Amino acid sequence: MRIFIAGSTGVIGRRLVAQFVDHGHTVVGLTRDDRGDDIVEARGGDPYRGDLFDEESMIRGAKDADVVVHAATAIPTDDPTPEEWALNDRVRREGAHVLTTAGAEVGADQYLQQSIVWVARQPGGAAFDEESPLDPDSITQSAVDAEEIALEAGENYGFDVGVVRCGYFYAPDAYHTRAHGEALVRGKQPIIEGSEDAKISRIHASDAASAFVAVAEAGESGVWHAVDDEPVSAAAFSTSLAEHLDAPVPKRVSAETARRSVGDIQVKLLTNPMLTSNSKLRTEAGWEPAYPTYQDGLNDVVETWGEEGYLP
Repeated sequence: MRIFIAGSTGVIGRRLVAQFVDHGHTVVGLTRDDRGDDIVEARGGDPYRGDLFDEESMIRGAKDADVVVHAATAIPTDDPTPEEWALNDRVRREGAHVLTTAGAEVGADQYLQQSIVWVARQPGGAAFDEESPLDPDSITQSAVDAEEIALEAGENYGFDVGVVRCGYFYAPDAYHTRAHGEALVRGKQPIIEGSEDAKISRIHASDAASAFVAVAEAGESGVWHAVDDEPVSAAAFSTSLAEHLDAPVPKRVSAETARRSVGDIQVKLLTNPMLTSNSKLRTEAGWEPAYPTYQDGLNDVVETWGEEGYLP
C-alpha cells in the first residue's frame, strides 16, 4: 500500500514511517524543513514538503495514497499558553478536515485518525471502552471534534475510517519522558498524593505506531484503544523509573502544591483512574504490543538512553 502520513516527524510519526516501510509499504511523510526530510528519509520514507492547513498541498502530497494518516499534533510542553493549546486544537480539527478532503480527492481507501483514550475517561474513575460515552474537557474536546470530522467524512465520501485512541504514551525520545527522567535524577519529580491508587492506561510509542499499522492492514472502520496490558499509577511509574536510573526515591507532595507547579489539568490527569483495555484492537486487528507492561517499556527506555549516551 501507499501511505501518506501527516505528523511523520513526531515521536509516533517517525515510528509509523519505519514500521510501515518494514511491512513493505511505500510511505510519503509530510515535512516542513530539512531536518524533517532527514527524519523521514532515514526511516525509508519519501519526504513531502507541504502545509497541513493547505488543502491543495495535501491533495498533492496524498496523490495515489491508499491510506491517509493524521498523526500530527502540536501538544505544548512546559507552562503552555492559551495560544499554544489553540494551535494544537487547530491541528486536530482543521487538519482532520483538510486530510479527509484530500483522502477523498485522491481516492484513498482508508483514513486513520490519531486520538487519545481519555476522551472517554469516566468521571467516577470506572473502567471504560470504545463504546463508553465521551467526557471531554477543554483540552480533549478538539480530539473528539477530530474524531467526528473523520467519521462523518467516511460516511460522506465512502472510505473506511479508523480512529486509534492512544493511551498516555512514553518513549526514550519523547520530551515528557526525558524531562521526567531528568527531574527524577535531580530529585525534583515528586509523587502527587492521591496518585498511588489512580491507575492509568499507558502505551509505549512504538506500540502506538504498530496499532496504526495493524488497523491499516486490517482495512476496516472503527474505533480502537491502543494501550498496554497493565495500567499503572503515576506513583508506581515514577518509582520504577527512579529505580532504573538509581535516582532518589521521589518525595510526596499534596495535590494543592502540585497544582501550583504543574497546573490543575496535569494533577487531574495523574490522580484520577483512566482504565481501559486493548482487547478490541487485539481481536479485530490482530495487534500485539511489543511492550505489554510499563516495566517492559521502561527497560527499553533506559537501555536506549544508555546506547545513545544519554542518561539523565
